[in-house]
Amino acid sequence: MTRCQFSLPLCGTSGQCSEISLTAAGPSSKGDVDDYTGRCHQKDRHRTEMICKHREDFMKLWPDAKRSHSPTLIFVLCLASCLGPSRVSFALDEAKIHVAGTPNITSFVYQVGKEKGFYREEGIELQPIMAGMLQGIQGLIGGSFDYSQMLGQGGGAILRGAPLKIVMAFDTRPSWFLLGGKNMKSLQDLKGKQLAVSSFGAALDQMTRELLPRFGMEPMRDVVLRAIEPPPNRLAALLSGAIDAAVLTHPETIIARRQGFNELLFFGDHIEFVSAGVVATEKNISQKPDFVRRFIRGALKTFYWIKANEKEVAARLAKATKSSESDGLELYRTGVKLFSQDGTIPRSLQERMISMQRKVLQIEKEITPENVYDFSFVRAANKELGKGESS
Repeated sequence: MTRCQFSLPLCGTSGQCSEISLTAAGPSSKGDVDDYTGRCHQKDRHRTEMICKHREDFMKLWPDAKRSHSPTLIFVLCLASCLGPSRVSFALDEAKIHVAGTPNITSFVYQVGKEKGFYREEGIELQPIMAGMLQGIQGLIGGSFDYSQMLGQGGGAILRGAPLKIVMAFDTRPSWFLLGGKNMKSLQDLKGKQLAVSSFGAALDQMTRELLPRFGMEPMRDVVLRAIEPPPNRLAALLSGAIDAAVLTHPETIIARRQGFNELLFFGDHIEFVSAGVVATEKNISQKPDFVRRFIRGALKTFYWIKANEKEVAARLAKATKSSESDGLELYRTGVKLFSQDGTIPRSLQERMISMQRKVLQIEKEITPENVYDFSFVRAANKELGKGESS
């Protein structure tokens, strides 16, 4: 029989907090929650500290429980056995994530994860916040955000020396479409025209500059690039005739097609590019590794749930984009095909991403994948969840 005793601050729904002294006992050779019992003594006191870290102390005493049950679940069940039907709420770590404004399958990882409670299971209150790509990465570096979804802009910042790391990758190919005016039939019709992309240096800008030369056109010489964001503004500029062509998200592409604009290129057919996932600060990685670990577990749970639930995710996409069921299904099936296998990308793709970004950003310094990527948290989470290749 193993025993542990410690005191915790616990907050009720009324806003008042009390100190809970917990004594719990259970067999050291089993991980069955039914075998754990506990009792507690409550002493009224106003306390507001976080309690999430105490579950780690709990699990150090009962390591066998990790094999078959979530540490958080074991910990909560033990407290529940003490408090009976009392209504309590646990303090959660807030995580502010910089996200894209356009609804698509990769941005849904955070929305769905929050709504399905995958982050709360990890002791995290997720706060997705929309911001421009450049502003979001600047906010991440400055501490306004804990994480960012934008791997293109984030990778570019890392190459310039920002203290960040890419710690998870959702996709391996881009889901961008190049739409031209109603009289444009091929990419060659772009010559001498204005093409709207995102902010210069962002993932979309990098991809466009990489792709155009493959079709015999030099950016800014044969085609004038214009930085217009967020994506809905590019669509509006195309529909109004303010620009000749635009690179759009899939939902906006559906709208433009209906207005008679022509799809000239699907980026995902021609280039590998990692654009969405998780960028974290080196400070959080080194000083708050458990916070990063739990955030990645929440993202990874959602990532696999989206892969396995076509019908519900397609319906969500249709609702978010105000489109039909068939359009929602098209958005889902196109998007999920671009997903990475397990939240990581192979070293060969890491090296190609770095080479491409160095070329676009004109960075001469040699940079290794270890300077940009750290998938150790994803690999560990995959192992814990029994998912992925983790190689």
